[in-house]
Amino acid sequence: MGERRQGTLQLKRILIVDDEAKVAFFLREGLLGLGPEYEIQTSGSAEQALERIRCQPVDLAVVDYCLPGADGLELLKQLNDICPGTRTILITAYGSPEVKDQAYHLRACQYLAKPFHIEDLMCTVQQVLS
Repeated sequence: MGERRQGTLQLKRILIVDDEAKVAFFLREGLLGLGPEYEIQTSGSAEQALERIRCQPVDLAVVDYCLPGADGLELLKQLNDICPGTRTILITAYGSPEVKDQAYHLRACQYLAKPFHIEDLMCTVQQVLS
């Protein structure tokens, strides 16, 4: 998958997809606390995320449900098609049982409702990538 070596570390690549720059920044800064074996990037749209993943696969995509253009569920569907080994976490402030069911149907590893504590995301990321 997207893992690569840096020295003796096995890097795990994470892509955060959120159109709110402040949220993406906060999530990235929090996940950097996981340690040097994690490489974390951000994208502001589904289209930008797909371009990045086509150029450089990732191990995990943390995807917001509400995105401009294609929503998070559509992005999960496309990720399954182009990079089926990429694990996904759907995050949303506009969740519902239907959205949650759709996310799991599209093989999301986890679903987190906003607001959540960054520690919860950190633990979820570690579990999903372990």
